[in-house]
Amino acid sequence: MGDREIPLLSGAMHYWRLEPAAWRAGLTQLRDLGLPIVETYMPWQVHEIAPGEHDFGAHDPQKDVGAFVDLAGELGLYVFVRPGPHINAEMTYFGLPERIVYDRACQARSPRQNPVLQPFPPRMFPVPSYASRTFHEEVGRWYDAVGEVLAPRLFPAGPIVLLQVDNEASYYFRDAAYEQDYHPDALAHWRRFLERRYATVEKAADAHRASYARWDDCAPPERFRAETPSELAVHLDWAAFREDLITQALAKMRRRLAKAGMKNVVTVHNFPLGEQGVPMSSTAIESVVDLVGFDYYHARREHRTIKRRTLYLAGTHRVPYAPELGIGAPAWFTPLANEDSLFTAMTALAYGLRGFNLYMAVDRDRWYGAPIDPRGNPRVEAGTWKQLLSAMDRVGFHALARRAEVGLMMPREYARLSRATSLLGALSPTVLEAIGGTPVEACREDSFGLTGPIQVLWWKLVARFAAALTHAGVPYVYVDGDAPAEQLEGLRVLVTPSFELCDPARWRRITTFAERGGTVVYGPTMPSLDLSARRTLFEVPSHGRRVLIDTDDDARHVVDELVRDLELARPFPVRPAPLEATVHEDAARPRVLFVVNPGKARLEARVTVPAPTRLEDLLSGERFEGREEVAIPMAGWSCRMLAIEGAVQAIEGSGEAVAS
Repeated sequence: MGDREIPLLSGAMHYWRLEPAAWRAGLTQLRDLGLPIVETYMPWQVHEIAPGEHDFGAHDPQKDVGAFVDLAGELGLYVFVRPGPHINAEMTYFGLPERIVYDRACQARSPRQNPVLQPFPPRMFPVPSYASRTFHEEVGRWYDAVGEVLAPRLFPAGPIVLLQVDNEASYYFRDAAYEQDYHPDALAHWRRFLERRYATVEKAADAHRASYARWDDCAPPERFRAETPSELAVHLDWAAFREDLITQALAKMRRRLAKAGMKNVVTVHNFPLGEQGVPMSSTAIESVVDLVGFDYYHARREHRTIKRRTLYLAGTHRVPYAPELGIGAPAWFTPLANEDSLFTAMTALAYGLRGFNLYMAVDRDRWYGAPIDPRGNPRVEAGTWKQLLSAMDRVGFHALARRAEVGLMMPREYARLSRATSLLGALSPTVLEAIGGTPVEACREDSFGLTGPIQVLWWKLVARFAAALTHAGVPYVYVDGDAPAEQLEGLRVLVTPSFELCDPARWRRITTFAERGGTVVYGPTMPSLDLSARRTLFEVPSHGRRVLIDTDDDARHVVDELVRDLELARPFPVRPAPLEATVHEDAARPRVLFVVNPGKARLEARVTVPAPTRLEDLLSGERFEGREEVAIPMAGWSCRMLAIEGAVQAIEGSGEAVAS
C-alpha cells in the first residue's frame, strides 16, 4: 500500500463472536502466521438494535468494530471488511435483521408471487429480492450507519484496504432458472432489460416471436417451453436478465457504499461453489467491483474441480483470487480435514491462484478446524499454514506468473441454455457442480431442431480438450465467452465450441483474435443463427481449424497437431499419469515448480529437465536433483511446492529450459 507492495493474503476473524479480551491475541497470531490482512464480516443483524438504530460498541463492547479495526492497525495489520447486507457466516437469516426477511416488500417472489424460502441451517427464511426498491432503501440506511464507523478508517487514514459488496449474490442459493425473481420490481427491471437489449418493443416481439403492443406485455417465461430454435430466444434473454439483475444490484450497492463515504477503496465480490451453474456473470460483475473471486471448500479428492475453477479465474479475471479459502467448515458442511484445506490451497496456487483469504483463521461458533482457537492460541495445524505462507513470501509468489498459450472458451450463451434446460427443478445446476458433478449433467437433451443438444455438447467438447491438453502437458486456461478482448492477450490458441446458434459479439472477438495471428480451433459446426435464431453471416476465422470431436482420441489428435505445428510450450513434463506439474516464473526465469498427485496411490514423480537441475521443497526442506530427470516421491493426494535452484533460463518458443 502506498509505496509498499502487500500480497493479497488475509485471514478471517469475527470480532462480534469473540471476547474483546481475546482480540489482541487472535490478531497477533494471525499476523504471525504471515498474513498481512485480517478479514471480518460486519453483520447488520448483530448491530441493529431497533429499526434505524445501531450499536457499534456504545452498549456492548463485543460489537465495537471500530476498536477492532484500530487494534488491527496498531498491530501492523491491514483490514478487509465485508458489511453485506448478505453475509451468510452460518448466521440465522444470513446476518440480515429478522424484520427485513419478513417484510413482504423485500421478499423475492416465485412465479405465483409466493415468498422464496432459503432451507439452509440453522433456520429456514424467506430470501430478499435483489430488485426490491424497499430492500435497497433499507440497505442504504444500513450502509449509512456502517460508513460512520468505517469511512474514517479507510486507507490511508486507517487500515481498511478492502471492502466487499454483498456476498455470494447467487439469489441466496435459490437460483434455479424459473424459481425467482418475479417480484414486481424485478419484472420492471426485466422490461427495462429488454428495452436496453432491443430498443423498441417491436424488435423484442420479433425476437421472441410474440405479440407485444407495449413493454408491459413482455411477460417473462415461468418454465422452459421451447421446442424449436426460434422459441429459445425468450429463455436465453431470461437467463441473461437474471445475470444482469445481480450485476445491477451490486452496482447499486457499490454506489450506495460510496455515497456513505466508503469510496476510493478496493471492492470485492465472491462467488459460491458451483459458479458455472449460477445465474451470475463474473465478467459483468468485475465491471462494477475491482476484484471477483471464488470460494474454495474442497476435499482432496476434488482435484479436477479445484483445477478447473482456478484455471477459469486465471484465464478470465485480472487477479485469480479466493475471498474464502476454507480452513475447516460449518458442522453441517462436508467434513474437511486440515489436509484437505492445505491440498486445496496448494493445488489452487499450482494452477494460478494469486491471493486468498483463509476462512476461518480464528475459530468461532458454528465452525470447526481453524488454526487459531477463539482465545487466540495457535493449534498444531497453524504450523503448516505458517510454512506455506513463509514459502510464498520467500519466493515472492504473488509476483510470479504461470504462462499459458492455450485458452478454452466457455461460451456464455451455451451456459445460459444449460441453466434454462435443467431438469432439476428447484435443485439448481449449482448444487450438482458443488458436489462434484457438472452443470450440464441434468439438462434435457432435446436438440430443438438443431444438429444436437448444444446445452450438453459444449461442455463435453471443452472437457475433452482439457483432458487432451493435460495429457500432452500443455498449460491452458479457461476463458469466459464474455471476457474482454484483453484477456486473450498472450494466448496463441483459442479453442471454442461452436454450433449453429451463436452470440455474434463473441464470434467477433474470436475472429479479431484470429486476425491478430491467433489460431482458432472451433467446431463442430460453423455458426449461422444469432441468439434470436435469425440467419446471420458469421465470418470464418483466419488461421481457423474446424474440428469434429466425438471421442477423447479425436481431441488428443488435434492437440498433438497443435503442439507440433506451433511448438507449444510444455515445460517440465512429469510422469507417470495422473501426476501433473506447473511452472511459475518471473521476468528472468522459472522460479517455482508444483507437482500434484491427484490420486490416492503413492507414486514417484519423474520430472524431465533439460539440464542438471536442483529442486527444494519449500515446505519440507527436502532436496532433489538430476541431470535429465528428477525423481520426487509423492504421497497420495499431495502437492509439492519446489524452488527451482540455479540459473534457469527458458528457451523462447521451444518450451524447454536450461539450468546451470
